[in-house]
Amino acid sequence: MKKRGYLISISIFATLLMIVGGIQAGITQQNTSKTASHLTTTLSYQFSHPTLQANTQYGTIHLAEATGTRNIAGEPILPIVMQTIELPFGTTITDITSHFTTQPQTQLSWKITPAARPVPFITDDVPNTISEETAIYTHDAYFPETWYSYRLTAGLNNQDIQTTFLTIQINPVRYNPIQDMIRSLDSITIDITYASPAQTVPSYTDTYDMIIICKDSYARLLEPLVTHKNSYGVQTKLIPVSAIYDATYFPTQGRDKQEQIKYFIKNAKESWNITYVMLVGNYAQIPARYSNLETDTGGLYEELRFVSDLYYADLYTGNGSFCNWDTDNDGRYAEWPYPEGHPQEDIVDMVPDVHVARLACMFKSEVRTMVDKIITYETTAAQSEWFNRMVVVGGDTFDKSIEGGTDYNEGEEATAKALEYMPQFIPVKLWTTLGNISLETIQTEIGKGCGFLYFCGHGSPKSWATHNNGDYKNWTGMYKNTEMTDLTNTGMSPFLIVGGCHNSEFDTAPKNLILGFLKEGFDYFEVNDTWFGSYYKYNYALECWSWVFVKVKGGAIGSTGSSGFGGVNVGDYNHDGIADCIQGLDGWFECEFFRLYNQENITILGQTYDQVLTGYVQNFPVDAYRYDAKILQTHILLGDPSLKIGGYE
Repeated sequence: MKKRGYLISISIFATLLMIVGGIQAGITQQNTSKTASHLTTTLSYQFSHPTLQANTQYGTIHLAEATGTRNIAGEPILPIVMQTIELPFGTTITDITSHFTTQPQTQLSWKITPAARPVPFITDDVPNTISEETAIYTHDAYFPETWYSYRLTAGLNNQDIQTTFLTIQINPVRYNPIQDMIRSLDSITIDITYASPAQTVPSYTDTYDMIIICKDSYARLLEPLVTHKNSYGVQTKLIPVSAIYDATYFPTQGRDKQEQIKYFIKNAKESWNITYVMLVGNYAQIPARYSNLETDTGGLYEELRFVSDLYYADLYTGNGSFCNWDTDNDGRYAEWPYPEGHPQEDIVDMVPDVHVARLACMFKSEVRTMVDKIITYETTAAQSEWFNRMVVVGGDTFDKSIEGGTDYNEGEEATAKALEYMPQFIPVKLWTTLGNISLETIQTEIGKGCGFLYFCGHGSPKSWATHNNGDYKNWTGMYKNTEMTDLTNTGMSPFLIVGGCHNSEFDTAPKNLILGFLKEGFDYFEVNDTWFGSYYKYNYALECWSWVFVKVKGGAIGSTGSSGFGGVNVGDYNHDGIADCIQGLDGWFECEFFRLYNQENITILGQTYDQVLTGYVQNFPVDAYRYDAKILQTHILLGDPSLKIGGYE
């Protein structure tokens, strides 16, 4: 595998090449100039007049040049333009200035629609009536406060080059809800002045593509996989986890085992030039980090913390320093306390700097199975007929009563979008509207083999299911962990994407049944309008649904899903004729994987997955909206990050 330097020697020409160019929505000009010690990039935008659309209660604003909408619960839905510039890693932004012209103010005869609160996948009866954010709708000022904002992050670009990303968010329409007026940009020019890092020639003690960090007793069982990877040019080094704690390779750094592992990964990247990290062991054997991002008080449909392997992939902040996920140094990581409006207490970059995935093996037998599955897949899947099939499973995830006048079958909308991105694959649709979704049809179609498998509906650590349209009390297509052992697709394993709550909660354990009862008492079994007992979150399963799907002899070659409550937008509250469920949150995340794989030709599993994460950061306000941040932090990749999707030719 071709290696790329992590610190890159830069010329002015190379810098120009790294800047994302081309004509994008609203951009009429982009150029770069140089002074003695700094470079300046200028972005110029032109905008048409906004289109006003009156609806039943509110109205909406549309803009031809918009790349999306600001869709934060309770805030007015307004068009935005997002653009990301790629700069050499370690670049320092010294100044950003703007010059703009505006169009005449426009008087509205209605208020702009506020965004609806996302609906968690676990429930069908949460009221989703939209409500206005009082601090905005009763304030005599234009919102947002500024015409643009920006965010600096660091991570791997789509060529696996370590990069500094500058993401600009333009707010071309601003709204005063007291005066019912909007102000709109006619044009804006943004000058970005920055200093490139000093030219550095990388010096590595050794070079590897991947390290495998494993429970010590698994090391011998993983040696055939190391040999296989090396034979295909993925230079791989096996690291028993005790070697990290014992400082065998690098001095031990960090406050706890998780941080010691993360520092080791950082040192391996800087000393060995690694790109991939495979963790082999369950949540205790290779200890998992918990995020403390809250989207509720923890009583009804949300958790106060959840497991997140993104922690291990997110090594650097935008300025190149170590990203420890605990900027206030209080021992609680990725804190974003509830309620809404409370700022982040820990600043988290969330763009991956290495491709991390986990084999959540609890037993040696699972390690043996996964080593055999990966080797078999990469050596036999190419040009096989079964790989050209794509199976999707979905129905009506949410009741139309919370959709604001539409009646989308959210699971079918999302899986249809995924199929749209994969036109050369043979589509196999198991949909409630087709009347063909059942345990038997799911088992049969998976048993025939397929390259990709996409479930979109409701989930838990031990099952997945959906609904028929109009029937939200009875489950359809219930698929449990216990049924996966009956799969007959050995040697024909798909990559699995699942939309649903907690399907990838890989820290589930039987002890949680006792701990939950001790904490909640008999409320553990209670469900009412204000409480959802933790018994029904099923976090006491021996192993989670997504991992069981991967570890069985047939099943999947890898999977991704949520370790916490999922989130989905319902209806069409921005009134653009497209289901909101595929324009953000889980639906966008899941469908984007297929677009990147098939349309961008990114065919290494960890790279495809991490470009979804990076794209999400660059298209949604993850630093302003906790639900967007939670989508990133809850998603887990189970499998081999260096896996060649479809196998080697």
